Amino acid sequence: MNVLRRIQLRRFSKEVQQPIQAQLDESFNPVQFSDPGQLARYLKKKILAHAPGRFVVIEKPYGISCVGQLQENGGVFGNSVRDERKAEKWAGTIKARKEEDIGVTISDSLKVLRKLLREPQLSFCTGLKRYLSGAIVLPCNEKDANILKDCIRRMSADVEPPYMYNALAITVGRPEKTSGILTGFSTFRNVGKHKEYIFEERKVSKRAKMGKFAVEGHMSYRVLETKNDVSLIDFSVNKFARHLPRLMLTQMSSPILGDTIYWRRLANVDGSPELISAGNRGHQIWVPPILSEKIGIPSRSLLTSLPIYCHVYNTVFEDVGGHEAHGLVAAARPPAHFIKMLDTLDLLTAYKKFKNQSEKPVEDPAMPAARTSGDALF
Repeated sequence: MNVLRRIQLRRFSKEVQQPIQAQLDESFNPVQFSDPGQLARYLKKKILAHAPGRFVVIEKPYGISCVGQLQENGGVFGNSVRDERKAEKWAGTIKARKEEDIGVTISDSLKVLRKLLREPQLSFCTGLKRYLSGAIVLPCNEKDANILKDCIRRMSADVEPPYMYNALAITVGRPEKTSGILTGFSTFRNVGKHKEYIFEERKVSKRAKMGKFAVEGHMSYRVLETKNDVSLIDFSVNKFARHLPRLMLTQMSSPILGDTIYWRRLANVDGSPELISAGNRGHQIWVPPILSEKIGIPSRSLLTSLPIYCHVYNTVFEDVGGHEAHGLVAAARPPAHFIKMLDTLDLLTAYKKFKNQSEKPVEDPAMPAARTSGDALF
């Protein structure tokens, strides 16, 4: 090991408890915001499409929450879990997050954004999880807000592709099959002395589904490339509720790179990765040997030092009315830190090939394009 490398490792060991900004090179870090006005001005520069009086499509940065907290009565779509169960058995498990942990949210920025875009009724309807980047659609009036909600309800209930959300993920390992469809459900269950989200690859019972004890989901996927025990996966899902895509990819022994919770379920058994049950403790977590060298971070720190590398490159709304013949496709390119990681892990060529193929004209006019570019189709 050369002198410079030893100095770098010593310096890193002193900084390991500091925030991610001090641990990683700037190009690996998601963008940060200090106040709603700053975020609003950033979002204005990232307008992907604007149909005045109807919709605004913006690029949601990674690490930014849309609303920040569990909403009263479940927010826009109602509770995804049974209230009595949560009140009686989950008391203290799901806690309100501290304001400093939430940071600035999309909802916080709306007041300023309304003025900047001259859309006085601009509102939040539905977005993407904090750990995702991608395009989100903001309605400019109550009628279109209800149209979006109805569309999402229909598409999230679909049991066959094409699904609403199309995404890319960098994963540790790879699925056994190159492509396929996975169906199952997620539920919050006791594992030892605590609770975790669990995925079961089978049909959910009617009682569990109607009682909101479980959320069923469907995923289609294909592996675009695997190098150095790390993969780039293109997947489509009908919903992100209850950690479903994260659990599904983990179920296939390919947890998302940077996903601290579920990466831990991939154990190092005699030098090979092996999926273990939720709740297990004391095992050595599988980290591809070359990953630490490629990224430049000691293996013991990788689990807590990386953002989650998952990007929704487009969201399809099949029918929003008006003149949009094929609905609305809101698309956004991956953020800089995602592209940089692809380059670092030798997966950038695979992404460019996928992007070029995705943006070719669609032969069937009835099907929306699998757009990945930074715009939206109206």
